[in-house]
Amino acid sequence: MSKKVLWKDAVNSLTNSWGRFIGIMLLMAVSAFAFIGLKMAGPDMRYTAQRYYRNINLADLTVSSNYGLDNRDLQTLRNHAKNATLDLGYLQDTTVNNSKISLRVLSETKSVSTNQIVSGKLPNENKQIAISYLLKDKYRLGEWIKLDNHNNLKTNRFKIVGFIRPSEYTDKSNIGQTTVGTGQLSGIAVVKKSAFNSSNYSIARIRFDQTKNLDPYSSAYQRIIDDKKKKLTKALSKNGKTKKKELDKNLVLAQKQLNQARQQVELAEGNGLNVTEQKAQLERQESKLSKQKWQIKQLGNISYYVNNRKNDPGYDTYQSNSEKIELITDIFPVFLFAVAALVSFSTMTRFIDEERQNIGVLRALGYSKFDTSLKFIVYSLTAALTGVLIGAIGGYWLLPQIIFNSYTANLTLTNFQTLFSWKYLFLTILIAVLCTTGAALIQLFLVLRATTSELLLPKPPKNGSRIFLERIKPLWQRLGFNYKVTLRNIFRYKVKMIMTILGIAGCTGLLMMGFGIRDSLAGIGQKQYGELIKYDLIAVDKKDLSGNQSRKLEQKLDSKQVNKYLSVHFENLTKKIDGTNQDISIIVPKEDKNINNYINLRNRQSGQKINLNNHGVVISEKLANLLHLKPGDKLTLNTSNGKKVKLPVSRICEMYMGHYVLMNSNVYERYFDQKMNTNAQLIELKPDVQTDDFANSLMKTGAVNAINLNTSNKQIIDSLIQSMDKVMFLLIGLAALLAIVVIFTLTTTNLEERMREISTLKVLGFYNKEASLYIYRETIILSIFGILFGFLIGNWLHSFIIDNLAPMNAMFRPGILMSNYLLSAIIPLAITAIMAIFVNRKIKDVNMLEALKSLD
Repeated sequence: MSKKVLWKDAVNSLTNSWGRFIGIMLLMAVSAFAFIGLKMAGPDMRYTAQRYYRNINLADLTVSSNYGLDNRDLQTLRNHAKNATLDLGYLQDTTVNNSKISLRVLSETKSVSTNQIVSGKLPNENKQIAISYLLKDKYRLGEWIKLDNHNNLKTNRFKIVGFIRPSEYTDKSNIGQTTVGTGQLSGIAVVKKSAFNSSNYSIARIRFDQTKNLDPYSSAYQRIIDDKKKKLTKALSKNGKTKKKELDKNLVLAQKQLNQARQQVELAEGNGLNVTEQKAQLERQESKLSKQKWQIKQLGNISYYVNNRKNDPGYDTYQSNSEKIELITDIFPVFLFAVAALVSFSTMTRFIDEERQNIGVLRALGYSKFDTSLKFIVYSLTAALTGVLIGAIGGYWLLPQIIFNSYTANLTLTNFQTLFSWKYLFLTILIAVLCTTGAALIQLFLVLRATTSELLLPKPPKNGSRIFLERIKPLWQRLGFNYKVTLRNIFRYKVKMIMTILGIAGCTGLLMMGFGIRDSLAGIGQKQYGELIKYDLIAVDKKDLSGNQSRKLEQKLDSKQVNKYLSVHFENLTKKIDGTNQDISIIVPKEDKNINNYINLRNRQSGQKINLNNHGVVISEKLANLLHLKPGDKLTLNTSNGKKVKLPVSRICEMYMGHYVLMNSNVYERYFDQKMNTNAQLIELKPDVQTDDFANSLMKTGAVNAINLNTSNKQIIDSLIQSMDKVMFLLIGLAALLAIVVIFTLTTTNLEERMREISTLKVLGFYNKEASLYIYRETIILSIFGILFGFLIGNWLHSFIIDNLAPMNAMFRPGILMSNYLLSAIIPLAITAIMAIFVNRKIKDVNMLEALKSLD
């Protein structure tokens, strides 16, 4: 038999029920867009970084020391870098033009961790300098600048010849700490290696041949680097012990020679000789030796710093973000596709039920079951594949770019690269076809089991039955006729009821998740550094301060700029948690009763104030969660001198950024087995004092080794939140779009399949408004139930994401605000209300005679 009429009927079906077709197509498009886009975002981000790191040949390890790298250190480095590229260089931290702006001036690198030129050129003369492009708004090409600290440089005046993108400093707001300016680096600069006059190298960079073709984010790469770092650290620590012995020996020898010289001068003077010149020379030698001893005290113990790439905050943050986005991809697209599958399955099932009599006609004319099914296969495949194609285009090339831009807003990474995965495309097509064509084939199999005579008759309507509410007579008797009919229809079409509730519940749940995460992120910086942390900065003193330094520091602390300060013992310890090293801040106040004036210690759930006591330590909530600790448990830490201490946990305090352990001096001395000496100050400034200005003046006293500014910490938190906020807005938009498509599809499908019923109502005298409400009242009621069920889904999704999305050293605010419930309910309700207008117009324009035509 001729198939031409079948193909023509299949094509006509696409336009005759355009509402249903567009609905299915949009469902598949939104689902494919989210699924492919979110699945590709993480791999695309890592691939972009891999290409960038490969192009600049980023060092695997960097080595530095507070005493510089001498020949013995260089030999050790060469022994451990036999199958690697070793680059040796210098560095100098300095302020610029007597301002607060601080630069880390590095010697140029030729082969490892090369810097990209943004504009201008790299220096080719000793008096030329290239600086970070982040300072483009402060300096211009051709400008001469003066470097205030230039001990290791041959000159202090340099001409800016270029702006660069530093390879090892990718975080715009957290470049690093320094001992000049405000204590926080403002940028990076590069000069020629010959511009330095230092006798010892300051920094060594190593790029291993073994890791060049490895994924830098893989566990294999990390294992190799961890192993090489461990071996190199052990070898360098031996050098440190040898260097310490030699240093002590040289100091003893110099002091012995000085004593002998002093005895000789005294003897000569006793014999009546003129020793004025010898005395002056002796004083100079004593002054030089005293200065050398003081410098050694200031530098402290010989330390080596072997760092891997993760010591760059930007590198670590970017890796974490690329992995965290994959957590969302395991949840968000699954719910999207689940909702889309439910609605598509329901839509195709109802479409075939509507065409039941036409199927019977074709079977009566002698067409095979496959021929009869052709229309529905073409219809469903066209809707599914068109939707997937549209969604895939955006998913591969648009959504990952948006996510990359959001997450790198505070990073220097650029040149986003996209990948293409056939796996995700085929998987999306398979899911889409199963949701549409699969549903059609299942329903066709059930329908075609009937005889041709049965198919030619209209499908008998479902019998009405008593519903549960009818048994609640006080309620049922108070309901009007329209509401009774509506409730009976809802329970009569149970599949439609379930699909509508689940569809809207899924959309509401996704909206709640998006809004909830956004609420949990919002205001964390203000809460942390407004309500909990009350001081403005921590100033850590240098060791063995001179009398002059101590006096200057006291004068600064007692100045009118300072509102109050608290002397504390402060140290940073490191603990490995889930494979990553986490910094833990130890704070021991000199007077523990005053600590709450600087840090608001409280329980997050109850808001109850926490005081330090002799029973144990107070730890931050995130640290407690990571280590699964509760009051009464023991926190194990390794001290800076290698001793292991087990601290009893007394209380757990609210804290959103960083890991804190606080205790009084009695607890510290008992468990650390050493006297508590203060070495830092928690400083609260007067309201009108600029933190940067005060930090700059504090560093100039020469008494401060490091400063931690809360303004910088808040900026880091805000930048993290800002990047994640953009991603949350995107997810909220996708969830809202899905809600529009779901409600649109359900509404149009409901209208098309109940057009005869609507026409009957109008023939019976129902007004347009009454007929619209007769049909749409069901949608409104089911939408409300869907929203309520969606609240439960949203709560679960929010708690799951919040527990897993936050970085290791941060905690997002748990719980969902009431505004979240309102917004998540208003969006689907608003869409439902807008669709009511569409329904009313559609019912108003219905042709009753055409709709009431029947084949029976």
